Amino acid sequence: MAVEPVRLVVWDLDETFWQGTLTEGGIRYQRDVHDLVIELCRRGIMSSICSKNDFERVKAVLVEQGIWDYFIFPSINWEPKGPRLQALVDTVQLRAPTIMFIDDNPMNLAEAKHFVPDLQVVDQTFIPQILGSPLFKGKNDAELKRLQQYKLLERRKTDETAAGSDNTEFLRSSGIRVTLDHDLEANIDRAVELINRTNQLNFTKLRLPEDPEAARTELRRILATFSVQAGLVRVQDRYGDYGYCGIYIMQSGGAELRLLHYCFSCRILNMGVESWLYQRLGRPRLTVVGEVLTDVVNDRRTIDWITAAGPGAEAAGAAEPRVLDGVVARGACDLHAVAHYFDIVAERVTREFNTVRDGAIIRLDHSMFARYGIEGLSAEALEAVRPLGYEPTDFDTVLVAPPNGARAVWLLSFWTDAVIPVYRHRQLGVTLPSAIAVPRNLAGRDLTQLSHEELKELDPAVREKVNHLRRNFRHDGVISEALFKENLRVILDRASPDTKVFILLPNDRRNVEGVERVLRSKVEFNTWTRQVAQDFPNVELLDIREFVRSEAEVQGLNHFDRMVYFRVYEHIMARVRAEGAGERADAAAYDAPALPLGNAAAGRPEGETGRLGLG
Repeated sequence: MAVEPVRLVVWDLDETFWQGTLTEGGIRYQRDVHDLVIELCRRGIMSSICSKNDFERVKAVLVEQGIWDYFIFPSINWEPKGPRLQALVDTVQLRAPTIMFIDDNPMNLAEAKHFVPDLQVVDQTFIPQILGSPLFKGKNDAELKRLQQYKLLERRKTDETAAGSDNTEFLRSSGIRVTLDHDLEANIDRAVELINRTNQLNFTKLRLPEDPEAARTELRRILATFSVQAGLVRVQDRYGDYGYCGIYIMQSGGAELRLLHYCFSCRILNMGVESWLYQRLGRPRLTVVGEVLTDVVNDRRTIDWITAAGPGAEAAGAAEPRVLDGVVARGACDLHAVAHYFDIVAERVTREFNTVRDGAIIRLDHSMFARYGIEGLSAEALEAVRPLGYEPTDFDTVLVAPPNGARAVWLLSFWTDAVIPVYRHRQLGVTLPSAIAVPRNLAGRDLTQLSHEELKELDPAVREKVNHLRRNFRHDGVISEALFKENLRVILDRASPDTKVFILLPNDRRNVEGVERVLRSKVEFNTWTRQVAQDFPNVELLDIREFVRSEAEVQGLNHFDRMVYFRVYEHIMARVRAEGAGERADAAAYDAPALPLGNAAAGRPEGETGRLGLG
């Protein structure tokens, strides 16, 4: 096995760091070794001490020489070195193969290997070779940031040990705050480093190319997909700022959220950050590869010692931001990309998105579903639509019983109404878009007018649904102006006056060849929406194009770069804060009853969210 680059040197003192024995008549201090420790620190390589000696006498010498603060977690006492080295490896949260122990005593070296078999061990004769060795190349850290972070960890560990066995109370007293930075481009090298260099808390083990430029290119390619959301994780507590020590990259779509990358530095091990964030993200699908130090998938603890900090919380004493009581997102794939940002700042995020069932798409983003969810459907009507692939639960919505007086936000998107035709039951009048999974060449066709030959080509199960449609429904084309306006009024009437409603309008200004009819339909649809919304003071319409900064951020007719959706989120939060309608001072201490947000999956005792689906 190849020897790994060294990240920590553990020094013996007598006859190693200095010449002579401190307790036996004095020492001769070695200035060249002193300077070596400082140079290693500038390369990001830390130094510690494991010595059989008198602590106070050693500290006095090293303080006098001005080098004491360059050592982390010094272990200076008269106990055997093997167990102490073993404990040090656990404390510094590094892998043993990246640690080198230097001692002049062969027995101490043998004992070290016995307790920590993967530890690199050498005697004092290796010291002159250190700076020229490729194992000690390190990485430029002239500002000694890595040392500062370890000193922070050292202070924290001291207090944790003093707190005794009740680690939870210590964590609660630590004031841990997490800030998510969604602009990865500004810190892309740190993002690459987290993905490629973390191990013990790297849950997916998916790596980028080793070449820095190739790694940046590949990461940018992943982030360019509209269905991908990502964030760098910054952690602070009352001890200081740990910097960017985690990253998540998550993809939405289909019927799930899925983590592509989920990686953390071991400097935050045992804080619970990785489990807390996993819960706040809604427990997305995570395929754990290899060994990790935390089982986030099965961690069901209520992590009440971490709060979400807002952008700009630089100082350790910065106040935690207020959060929303609840967010309801109902719509298409555009709201997938917006809603996930609220997972951190809202007590609950309920998603009502399209559902995929047996190959068919149940278009919950159509206004007819929301209206029927509010007003209800008769048993007869439910039986009439069941043969088309619909289930009674498709007509459930939290909009039927919105929280009264709660500081809530609704995110709505009904652009499907502008492009998807509806079918009306001839006797009962129930009107819905078709979810029947017909071949691509029949998509958009009036399914009640298919020829006998076209019907014969269909899968038997699909043909049965189409025949039910032909017998009982008529094709009405895209929803009429009157019906859409009626639907929208029913929906908006359900929102309490202090609920802020944001409707994301479909893009009606993209010149794409062959979609002129679709664009005309969207222009009409947006006009209808504006005409209804003007009667509701708590409703704001969002033109997605207003959040686009360059054409490079436009991905076809309906999709945009993830930062466009992040700007939508920022705009919404700015509006909510400005109106004083959506924040509360202390999320951890808030003890109001749970909001009546409808389906059971909408609750967030463990970070879970509601239905997901396709755009």
